[in-house]
Amino acid sequence: AIFILSMGSCSSQTATSKHEPSTDGFSSVRRVGKPSQTDPTGTGMIVNDILTPWNFEATDPFILLHEFGPVDAGTMKVPIGMHPHRGFNEVPYIRQGHMIPTDAWQPQGDPANPMLSGSLQWGTIGSGIEHGGSFDRKYTGLVHGFQMWVNLPAKEKMDPPCFQDAEPDALPVVELSESACVKILVGDVAGQSSPIQSGSVRVQYLDFMLRPGACVEHELPAGYSSVFVYVYQGQGTICSQVARRSDVLQISASGPLSFVSGSTEFGLLLLAGVPLGERIVQHGPFVMATRQQIQQAFSDYQRGGFLNETCRYIRHKASGSVASERKLGAAT
Repeated sequence: AIFILSMGSCSSQTATSKHEPSTDGFSSVRRVGKPSQTDPTGTGMIVNDILTPWNFEATDPFILLHEFGPVDAGTMKVPIGMHPHRGFNEVPYIRQGHMIPTDAWQPQGDPANPMLSGSLQWGTIGSGIEHGGSFDRKYTGLVHGFQMWVNLPAKEKMDPPCFQDAEPDALPVVELSESACVKILVGDVAGQSSPIQSGSVRVQYLDFMLRPGACVEHELPAGYSSVFVYVYQGQGTICSQVARRSDVLQISASGPLSFVSGSTEFGLLLLAGVPLGERIVQHGPFVMATRQQIQQAFSDYQRGGFLNETCRYIRHKASGSVASERKLGAAT
């Protein structure tokens, strides 16, 4: 795929609140929504449920995107208890903060190697995991992050689980100009790539950071027709649409996307993907293709036949990637 980022013609666009097809060759905004709020873990940690204005057919291959924070780390005292999942990819991104993920194969996590500010995990859940987590009590400052679910093709929903952890320095940051940059969480930009391998699910997940007055154009790869932009900081225009903190915009991908910051810093998450076009049945923590598969997931979990004996781990560092494997019940 070819990605084009420039600082050219987008500066001449006029901001508008109308949702009309683009006539200037740029992509346009199809719909603007606002998140609802929910407590998905039952711990009192209220999150913004960003994609709730749309159904699964519209967001495919994305299932959900939750934002937690920004809040003071001192308020994040309750750990997230162990809970099951099956049938999709879970993708936490820690913009700020230190988090210690736990799972059935690493019940205590790896406190010596927490998820630091700027790190991302791509967890291919497949046939099933149990996981949880806690925020590092030694960290002080703001906690801010996102949890994304990305669907798996039906034929891969029972594949073995695998966690990829990308350290902050392993995720490239491309300087677009003196006043704008983009962190590549998943995918490619300007010849640089994230080490995260998303398998057969084609996804681009980017964190754009613009200083006041910056202007960016971004060309999507061919076929990436499911496109959403979430404003997590500041205000500006997105494809000629005025947007501000907590707006989520569904994009009609018909050309480059344009981002122009206002008088403050402008922070944006871009989700773009190729729809799988498959049936999605979700019930709580399980995302499958049929109701029978959902019932089977509950049955497997209740009778104790839910987890693989082993789980694979890949840690992406700036110096390279290291793979390992752990077994259930192994000493931590």
